[in-house]
Amino acid sequence: MNKVLTKHLGNMDQLAGIRLSRLESGNAAGKRIAEVYNAAGLRFSVLPDKCMDLFDLSYKGVNIAFHSKNALSAGEPFVPIPSEFFGYWSGGMLATCGLANIGGADDSDPTCVHPIHGRIGYQSADCFGYDCVWQGEEYILSLEGRMRETRLYGRSLELRRRIRTSLNASEVEITDTITNCSDAPEPVFLLYHFNFGYPLLCEDSVFFCPPSDLHELSDVGDTNYRSMNAPVDGSAHQTFRHKPLQGGTTVAGLYNPNLELAAYLRFDTAELPYLLEWKCMKSHDYVLAIEPVNCPVNGRCTDMANGDVPLLGAYESITYRVVLGIAEGEVAKKLISDSKQ
Repeated sequence: MNKVLTKHLGNMDQLAGIRLSRLESGNAAGKRIAEVYNAAGLRFSVLPDKCMDLFDLSYKGVNIAFHSKNALSAGEPFVPIPSEFFGYWSGGMLATCGLANIGGADDSDPTCVHPIHGRIGYQSADCFGYDCVWQGEEYILSLEGRMRETRLYGRSLELRRRIRTSLNASEVEITDTITNCSDAPEPVFLLYHFNFGYPLLCEDSVFFCPPSDLHELSDVGDTNYRSMNAPVDGSAHQTFRHKPLQGGTTVAGLYNPNLELAAYLRFDTAELPYLLEWKCMKSHDYVLAIEPVNCPVNGRCTDMANGDVPLLGAYESITYRVVLGIAEGEVAKKLISDSKQ
């Protein structure tokens, strides 16, 4: 414990804490929301009833996250019909996709329809808990919970998520452990759909990532994946797939030179070898998504047929880790220069 600091305080909640409450209005009325804040100016919300995903996120009063026109919705309205997805998807800072599908809808399986983004992002956490505690000189804020994706006569997967930050941190660490609780091997799809919005995203913002094997998946024809532009009425959205050429720890993100502020993701390509970039410059749907993913996203059937999806053996577990961070000033500029090496 930092005794010098605590002597200045009546309660650590003056500087950092977690507040759990229930929403009282809108489509998500009755759902839990955990609001996390710290002394560095980092504020974000966690949704225990939507896979413990992050919805709001700001840094020193600057919004970082994208919210869709649909606003925050409850989990129950989820319908596995492709066209309905666009009427309830909320966006948010993080929307987890998986575990049986991550891309477009797939109805080729006669036993199950696999909806857009999959089902895990709409599962509520049980065993949910949180804590604020000194660990040596560090004051740690953490949240944990378990989500399940199951099917009678079929798969039984659980995702245990831990979200962690600290008193003076500008980073959020997300650690997911997926366990196959059945007696048969199961493919595991996982995509972290991080959604960045205005004012971090603007016409002067720049996407950065290390040198990669690049493919434009949307066939729009514009290969400019780095530069952004102001919102354009009716603009087509684009999706780029990056496969970093060097293995190990990878950093990718979005930099706003006017704010001298960058938001970045740090992950290991041994766990998440691909990175999708969803660039949507359309008015009112103005968003840049950066999405570490564990397979090439060529379509569920294609990825499985090519052996590109991790296969989790009976009763086995696999762990993934992603760090979401904010950098300012010269530190933010260095992220850009480092990504070009």
